[in-house]
Formats: sequence, structure tokens, C-alpha cells
Amino acid sequence: MAETIHILIVDDEKGIREGCRRVLLSEGYSADTAENGKVGLEMVRAGSYDLLLVDLMMPVMGGLELMEQVGWIDPEIIMIVITGFATIETAVDAMKHGAYDYVPKPFAPDQLVTVVNRGLEKRRLSVQAKRLMEERDQKLLEVAHEKSKIHTIVNSMADGIFVINMERQLVLWNPAAIKMLDLDEHLEPGRSIGEIIPEGAFTNIITRAFTPDAGQYTTISEEINLPKPDGRTLMVNVSCIRDEKGQELGVVSTLRDITNLKEIEQVKSQFVSMVTHELRAPLSAVEGYLTAYLTNAVGDDPKVNRQMLERARQRTHSLLDLVGDLLQFSRLESKRIERKKELLDISPIIINTMELLKNQGESKELEFKMEMPETLPLIEADRSEMEQLFTNLISNAIKYNVKKGKVIVKARENKDFLEIKVVDTGIGIDEENLPSIYEEFFRVSGPQTRYTTGTGLGLSIVKRIVESHFGRIDVESKVGKGTTFRVKFPVKQGKEKATGI
Repeated sequence: MAETIHILIVDDEKGIREGCRRVLLSEGYSADTAENGKVGLEMVRAGSYDLLLVDLMMPVMGGLELMEQVGWIDPEIIMIVITGFATIETAVDAMKHGAYDYVPKPFAPDQLVTVVNRGLEKRRLSVQAKRLMEERDQKLLEVAHEKSKIHTIVNSMADGIFVINMERQLVLWNPAAIKMLDLDEHLEPGRSIGEIIPEGAFTNIITRAFTPDAGQYTTISEEINLPKPDGRTLMVNVSCIRDEKGQELGVVSTLRDITNLKEIEQVKSQFVSMVTHELRAPLSAVEGYLTAYLTNAVGDDPKVNRQMLERARQRTHSLLDLVGDLLQFSRLESKRIERKKELLDISPIIINTMELLKNQGESKELEFKMEMPETLPLIEADRSEMEQLFTNLISNAIKYNVKKGKVIVKARENKDFLEIKVVDTGIGIDEENLPSIYEEFFRVSGPQTRYTTGTGLGLSIVKRIVESHFGRIDVESKVGKGTTFRVKFPVKQGKEKATGI
């Protein structure tokens, strides 16, 4: 369906305006009218017109001024002058202001239609010529930049790219490939791939891609391990390049560094192995106790049966602790946990945690002590995470302490930080193990910790909580002397201090 042609008639004589409008409507055009140049200019600004019929002599704004303004708005609009003062001078003046043609009044309908059609044809040809010129310029630009585009795309890829022709010469490559294989940055096309890359797993794959029976495969994919010191793992994909007739032109090889993915797979495998091991032992123990109780294997002594059930309960409690630590660790690791931070007084949390955990130290006859001033500065923190943090630290101080040892919690303001220390007089940690204590599932092994239960996730969770609150944690320990964990949180400036104990 053809587009509607929009024409604007600007004349101060109503009879001329309406007469032209009826003639143009009968020809299938859309026609609007304006009584002077000012109104016509506003209509041009508001709408879209293909052709203007303009009277020269009008009040408010004349035709010449209107044409000059329209030329700035849309140079492609065809403007035809209609006037009763037709002279050579007015015609020349109108042409200088952008008029395409000139119709003297009075004029017949056929004469108007002829001039309008001629003007519209000129506009059509002008628009078409402009479009063709733009298309030609665009094609020339695309051709001129095609090579540059290909190189830009290839060079920006994170994967390595090698293109090799049938003579096994290097045709195209990118910086990622050079970096992965540690090659000379100043490579030149046309060199044999065997000269550039020393013999190894990668060249073996390229060689196999050129063998006659390789044509049955679309792509050869294989993992290769680079020699040390890099020791990286690459996934290499080699595909044959063919033209439209099926003739082989060469091969293209992509290289992807999957070292991190392999490490993640290894960590996942270790994680599953560790969790399985941690779950198996307590579950086996619970099953053994329940089997012995149900089969009456140890007799009817209520005291012995109660001891077995109590041990089963303790083992079940250990399993629930493990599940809880795993869920918390997963939430912290995923960084999707929602924290409800508030201005927090840490004193009640430390006091309540100490009171709740005291009974765990009764069997070792531990002494509990708190050294805190009456007031402590407020910190911005999540209450539940602070409770878990100090539960883990104090619980460890109890768990790895010696008989009649001490558990001391100290807190003080240190410049712009609130510093809390959890001190024990326990078995301590040797210097070799200190760097690993925050790793997942790490537990110090030795004769003194053989019967100490735990998930190995507590300190890992503690470290993540501290870091999520923009704090710091460090540790000092000596074997046989004890361990001190020091946590520092930034103080919320400009707030009142909280009342301590």
C-alpha cells in the first residue's frame, strides 16, 4: 500500500486555500491549510509534509520568510510558490529561498495538479537518490572495515584462536592464544605451526585433525595439561574448515583455560568426600546404639540402656550441628544471605553466650572470666550472626582447652575499632597449621584432638561473618600454652556508647 502524500497549503485567501485543498483531495492526497506563514511554520514543526504550496504576500509572516525557516527544518520538503504578483524578480527571489516551482494566480486545477505531481516526483527521486547513496556509502564502509571487524572480534575473545591452512601454516590467531601457550607475541602469518609451537599435546591434536580419517569427525575435543611451571589445563577444540563444495581449507582451533573449573571440580569432590565421612561416623554410631538397644544385646540394665540412648542423642546432636554449619556456610558462600544490621551493643551477646556455654566446660572444671569496661562503643552488625560468631569462638575455647583451664573474653575500644579477644589456656595450635585453620573442614589432628568432635566449618564461618561486617580477625597460639582469637569491628562514629556489665 502506497504511503499517503501530505501537502500543506499556506495562503491568506480562504477561497484559494479551499479550492486547492479540494483539488488535491480529489487526487488522493492529504491536504491541510494555514492562513499565514506563522501558522504554517508551526504546522511544519508539528507534522511531516512532503510538499508546501506557499503564497508570497501574507500578513504576520510572508512566504519568503516561511520558506527560509522551513528549509532549516526539512531541506527535502518541496516548496511551490502561488502568487498573484508574478514577475521575473519575484520568481528569482523565490527560487533563492528554496522554491522548486512557481504558479501564477489565477490557475486552473489541471495546472496545479501538474506542478504538484512534478514536484512530488522530484522529491521521490531525491529521497531515492539519497537512500541509494547512503546504502552505497554503508556498503563501502562495511567492506573497508570487514577485515578490521574480524580482527577486532577475534582479538577481543577470551578463548584462544588458531586458524591453520592445509599447508599447516598459521593464518590467524589472537592474543589469548599467544598468552595461553606462552608464545612469541610478534608472530608472522605463513609460518609453519610446527616451528611456532613445540611438539606436545596441542600439536598432536592438530596433526590428527589433518589425517585422512579425521574427515568423519566434525570436531576433535580434548583436554591437555601444559607443562610446569604454568601447569594449566586447556580444553582444545579443533574443527575442519570447508568451502561450499566440501573442499577442506584448513582447521580452526579454539583453546579455553579450564584450570579454575578443574580446581572447582576437585574442591567439590573433596567437599562431598568430607561431608560423607563426617556423616558416616555418627550415623553408624547411632545405628549401632539403637540396634544394641532394640535387640537387647547389652541386657536389661536401665542404666546401660540409658547411656546408649544418651550417646545416640549426642551423636544426633553432632549431626544437627554439622547440617546447621553446612547450611550457614552455604548461605555465606553464595552471598545471598539477608543481614539485618542495627546499632548493636555487643556486651549482652558475649555475656549470654558465655552463660549458655558454661555447662560444656563443667567436665573440664574450666574457669570463665570476662574483662570488659562498663561501656562499649556501638557497632553496626547483624545480631544473629554476632551470636553465632561468639558461640563458635567460645565453644572452640572450651573444646580445645585442658582440665582446669581458663576461658577469658576481653573487650575494649581501640581507636576507631571495637576489639574483642577470646583467650584460652588450651592445647594450642602449632605454627604449621595456623595458616589453614580458616579453611573449610580443616581440623587440627593429633592425640589431644582425637576424641574432640566438630564439623571443621566453625572458623571458616567466623571469618566470613567478620569480613561481611568489614572487620578483621587474627590468631596467636603456642602449643601447650593456649590460643587467642582477636576480632576487630569498626565503631559507628557519632553514636552514644552502650552500657556494659
